[in-house]
Amino acid sequence: MKKLALALVCLVSVAFFASCEQPVANPEPSIAVMTGENYVYDGQTIDLYQDYNLGFRAASNSQTMKELATFKLEAKIYDMDENNRPEVIDTTIAISGNEYVYEEAVRFELDRDQVGKVEYTATVIDVDGKLNSTTLTVNLNLAEEPLTIVDFEWYRLGNQVTGLEEYGLKWEQNAKSPFAQIKPMDGVVLYKFDPEVWNRVTLPSEKVAVFSDGAVTTSVYSNVDVNQSAMYDDVIGTRTTDGVYHLIHVTSSRILAYQAPYGTPCYIYGQAK
Repeated sequence: MKKLALALVCLVSVAFFASCEQPVANPEPSIAVMTGENYVYDGQTIDLYQDYNLGFRAASNSQTMKELATFKLEAKIYDMDENNRPEVIDTTIAISGNEYVYEEAVRFELDRDQVGKVEYTATVIDVDGKLNSTTLTVNLNLAEEPLTIVDFEWYRLGNQVTGLEEYGLKWEQNAKSPFAQIKPMDGVVLYKFDPEVWNRVTLPSEKVAVFSDGAVTTSVYSNVDVNQSAMYDDVIGTRTTDGVYHLIHVTSSRILAYQAPYGTPCYIYGQAK
């Protein structure tokens, strides 16, 4: 009987200790923003047209060690007026194991009139449905890329005209003077500028400014003499029907011998940006 009583005492003791096990107070997995060279951090102001790294590291709860199941990344893109509804990009990835690292290269370009901020929220969920999130906000700074300069060639022989259409221009019959008559197409605005504007304008915002700040409009550009080849330093511009501004630098012309019965081949050269 004594042996039986001892066995019962031991059984009761085991049951008592088992009932005293406490549940894990915070069973959710962990998630953190990755740090290091060129990684974005919360509150950072970053430049447009630059490459940065975005990273998050998730891990199972150190006590429960429940495997990870899902990683979600939501990006909210705000313009300068934060009262407007942000653009939202949501990415969900099925994962497994006890650790997960998410990394991507981010690069922002000027595709809107106003530049604001981006708010990233990363969430990790384990197999028990326990979740944890972290948020990272970066502000976007308007660091503009220089304007790209392209060469152009405008050509006319008789009624054959090439090279002007992309700038919203047309080359009409040469005047008796005789000078090339280059005019805007329907809906296009033609401007004339001082020559110094060409070298002064190097950024997109500077280009918009010279067109907006009291620029002089004209109905025709007629400074190229179609009787002789010559050098020029003329700056004109157009605003095409899609709202794009083109700054144009006419630098030279080449006039060839008369070709019967079509006329005189005329070339006008320059650059645009």
